[in-house]
Amino acid sequence: MKRLIILLAFILPLSFASNAQIKFGVKGGLTSTSIKTDDLIDAAGSDAGFDQLVIKGKNSKVGFQAGIFSRITIAKIYIQPELLFTSTSGEVEVTTITGDNSVSEIREQKFRQIDFPIMLGYKAGPLRLQAGPVGTIMLSTDPALDMFDDVNVKEEFNGATWGYQVGIGFDILKKVTIDIKYEGNLSKLADGVKIGDDTLDFDSRNSQFVASLGFFF
Repeated sequence: MKRLIILLAFILPLSFASNAQIKFGVKGGLTSTSIKTDDLIDAAGSDAGFDQLVIKGKNSKVGFQAGIFSRITIAKIYIQPELLFTSTSGEVEVTTITGDNSVSEIREQKFRQIDFPIMLGYKAGPLRLQAGPVGTIMLSTDPALDMFDDVNVKEEFNGATWGYQVGIGFDILKKVTIDIKYEGNLSKLADGVKIGDDTLDFDSRNSQFVASLGFFF
């Protein structure tokens, strides 16, 4: 029995691989990104020059992504790893409060990153249902909090984060693929704000909708 189990452990993966259909392609699309942050940063006792910093996510902004992907299909199940360059942005309202006085300003925060989703999906004719994790490596940012002339305020971003994607897709004539996905977060994008010499707790996360068009080679 043990020999049979060992034999099946070798034969089954080879059988799946022999029945698998592997495709490669390029894809590009648009993103709509919203920024969600902690509402309040207590800066009292720091050298910021203000008592509180209130940050609220405002309007979503349109960005883009482009890259390569592959799809490994066995029967109606498939795995689709992707490697994408993504440029996104979103608006936040930044309010500084000193005593009874407050000053507000709408700022745009931009991100340039590498995303690598790994989607697990089910095919029902041309329709596909899919979900999976997405890893992100941050390349550069234009921070919304980089706005003060008299004090150094810096949002501290994590270099790599994890999220998830869920969505649907459509295949057309075996050459064209369309994906519509929602992306959420499993880890913090930023977990601190440095004000002068003090680092204060801060949680910033992005969510986005992605619509993309791909072509198989």
